[in-house]
Amino acid sequence: MIEVSIPSLEKEVDESGKSRKLFRVEVLFNERKHYVLRRSSEFQSLHRKLKKIIQTPDFPSKRSPHLRTKPMEQRRQELEVYIQEVIYQNEDVPQILLDFLHLKHFHTGNRQSSFDYQYSNQPVLRFFKDPYLSTCLPGLPDIVADGVLQGFYPRDVRVSFTASALATPDQSSSVEA
Repeated sequence: MIEVSIPSLEKEVDESGKSRKLFRVEVLFNERKHYVLRRSSEFQSLHRKLKKIIQTPDFPSKRSPHLRTKPMEQRRQELEVYIQEVIYQNEDVPQILLDFLHLKHFHTGNRQSSFDYQYSNQPVLRFFKDPYLSTCLPGLPDIVADGVLQGFYPRDVRVSFTASALATPDQSSSVEA
């Protein structure tokens, strides 16, 4: 799930000494947080691009009906709500928005999951022969099989995968397959 907030404004001064205000857009995705700095004009450009491919919420105006311009705090809040609405109103988050937020690995079909994995029924551990019937090389224990068997059985049950245990199982302390 993507969480987006615009908690603050930052001031940037370029080489010529001209300052401009940037919105700090914080993005929380897959338990990782990062931020991007965006100008107001970049939000407007994003809105124009999104309008071409999806139905968008109304873009916040720069001007207040009673004032010549809106206070930057109010504009910041409105842009935050705008981005959040775009994310939550669309089943598939548009790639344009993901690029704007600098998100690279996001599976757009599943907003609820924080992982982008397709699960398949592939074996994790595979034996080419039945481990209960195989014969190990003399002197070399089968560490993998011993570990798997120890994982399946409680600690008070002794399970061994050595040739001697297969040849003469001890009824009191070993488990027979």
